[in-house]
Amino acid sequence: MPEKALSRHREKQNNNLEEHMRLPPFQYLEPTNAEEALSIISSHKETVKIMAGGTDLVNRMKLRLIEPAFVMNIGKLRNLDGIDIGDTETVIGANTRLREVAGAPLVKKRFRAIAEAAFQVASSAITNMATVGGNILQNTRCLYYDQSGLVLNGLERCHKRGGNVCLAVKGSARCFSVYQGDMAPAFIAFDARCVLEKKGSTRTVSLPELFTGNGAAPLAIGADELLTKIIIPNPEGLYGSAYRKLRLRGSTDYPLASAAAFVSVAKDRKVTLCRLVIGAAGTAPKVIDRASPDADLEVIAQKAYELAEGVDNLLLPGAYRKKMVSVLARRAIKAAMDGIKEGV
Repeated sequence: MPEKALSRHREKQNNNLEEHMRLPPFQYLEPTNAEEALSIISSHKETVKIMAGGTDLVNRMKLRLIEPAFVMNIGKLRNLDGIDIGDTETVIGANTRLREVAGAPLVKKRFRAIAEAAFQVASSAITNMATVGGNILQNTRCLYYDQSGLVLNGLERCHKRGGNVCLAVKGSARCFSVYQGDMAPAFIAFDARCVLEKKGSTRTVSLPELFTGNGAAPLAIGADELLTKIIIPNPEGLYGSAYRKLRLRGSTDYPLASAAAFVSVAKDRKVTLCRLVIGAAGTAPKVIDRASPDADLEVIAQKAYELAEGVDNLLLPGAYRKKMVSVLARRAIKAAMDGIKEGV
């Protein structure tokens, strides 16, 4: 190809790439209070996307994975943030920044796994912006989906894009995209619930109920609903918790495998409950409960291995990630048991 023609071709490719990485057009909305936000959601439903920190939403919009007509920024709604530690339960607002959760002394003391998860989400630049609710409500990811339009145009339309195939698991009738949130496994380890509000009503559900298990539509939250707070029952007695994750870079990446553990013991130090929650192992966090004094670390780690899907659709091979789930399960449970202390 002649040099001038090659130069024009490269320039056209660069322009196309730049165009695809720009945000699509949308109308920006900024409510002044929660009631106004709920009214906007009620009116616009599927056509509006909610932004708090924006760390996940903006990337998805740049890739043209979503092109909402409206973007509603709730980041400045102060009545949706904060940490309130009461006598029987702790309430964390959905708008609370991850840096605040990671740095709160009482969260570190009573809910170590939650503080560790918040600290490990990403760099300080991200945790200064990212919110608890935004991290929980992340969409699932897959190497065959989280790409620019330039790449996706060359791929067959998969389940997550409204098609009938899974490019990661040939012949599969379902989507195997992966949920990679850090906070949900840690909250689930503490048996947390979440509050979902819409105009005129409120409902409270256990955190696992937020997840459908369907990678193509992974979240069970209505188009007219807003996640406003997380409620954690305060544990009693002797207990410990921990969160461990696998990622390629130490301060920026989503988990490629993760495990959150909560362990409580009787006064004689026999285990009364061991709850393990594994993440980045399927379309939703997976829970393993062993409510007995004979909870065995190896049995739980093996169960974690069996539950992990280990599909080749993230940056590391699925077989390796599946093995690392059991490794992280052991580490998280051991760290939780090493950190057992008197609940207050």
